[in-house]
Amino acid sequence: MSFSKDYFTARDRFRAATAGLPGAKGAIEVVDGLTIDWAWAGPPVVDRALVFTSGVHGIEGFAGSAVQLDLLARGVTLPTLMVHVVNPWGMANWRRFNESNVDLNRNFLPPGAVYKTDDPTYARVDGLLNPQSPPGGFEFFWPNIAWVVARYGWQTLKNAVVGGQHQNPRGLFFGGERLEKGPAGLLPVLDEQLGGLQRVVHIDLHSGLGKFGGRTLLLEGKSTPEQMARARAAFGTEIKGWDASNTHAYEIRGGLLGEVMRRLVGVRYDGFTCEFGSLANLAVLVRLRNENRLHHWGNLPAGSIDHWAKAGVREAFAPMDPAWESAVLAHGPELYKAAVAMLGS
Repeated sequence: MSFSKDYFTARDRFRAATAGLPGAKGAIEVVDGLTIDWAWAGPPVVDRALVFTSGVHGIEGFAGSAVQLDLLARGVTLPTLMVHVVNPWGMANWRRFNESNVDLNRNFLPPGAVYKTDDPTYARVDGLLNPQSPPGGFEFFWPNIAWVVARYGWQTLKNAVVGGQHQNPRGLFFGGERLEKGPAGLLPVLDEQLGGLQRVVHIDLHSGLGKFGGRTLLLEGKSTPEQMARARAAFGTEIKGWDASNTHAYEIRGGLLGEVMRRLVGVRYDGFTCEFGSLANLAVLVRLRNENRLHHWGNLPAGSIDHWAKAGVREAFAPMDPAWESAVLAHGPELYKAAVAMLGS
């Protein structure tokens, strides 16, 4: 089975799987000896390549790493850059966020951009989302969140909450105050490895959005009808645009794919976010809320994952359920085949 029990096992397995490959490889140290590992697989790079990234959201790396390991075991047919666990601290500590409580998929702002947002809806619900107390005890969260949804509408609330914020450093979906160390180390590697190519198709692997064991695919950027037609020809009609009007998506600022697309000047780039579904949206939010309260206001020893709130966030993003794991792995070869087709379009 390609799912690993923890971050260190996943890293060891990735390094073992790529050790004998002739292409370039490396490791970017982030914190406490934790690393973002990367390696080329497949035939030598000429003018085009596939990219698979995992673990931008820490704990979501369990699924992304498993798919990458499974693809490496099967063998890949085209030049493929595998970037393994962009947020290693989050995966090691069962958090979606990094060592600074930053959501790395809200942290990749272009040079000169201000790390600041003033979304009034987020400000109004901050106290509900981020209580300054440990999780547990009786509270009126569900009636309160129902009132907020009725007051602002689900789509408006979703965009305000999960799109990223720079108002509360201890809050959910915090985008940071500057480019974090992991992203700052990763971007030059991507520039060097991909900048001279003509064509790139990039799949960024996530989990937590969509039906249990299912797959949601979102095309990066403001796509043209021609680009969307090519994407649907390769991946199927399930492809959606990454915009606020799509019920499966939301507006984000500082995403990895958007930054890669911006940097690869002269490269024809198609980026896709792939989500492997688990629980309902609000169920995921509740588990994130509990774990965030534990992290900031609880007394869990550093490095420990022995708490019901940690188990809850693991259930939300990497259920230890053989049926879910099998469903996720079954998507990998299909994704790779579709990405190959997209690269040739």
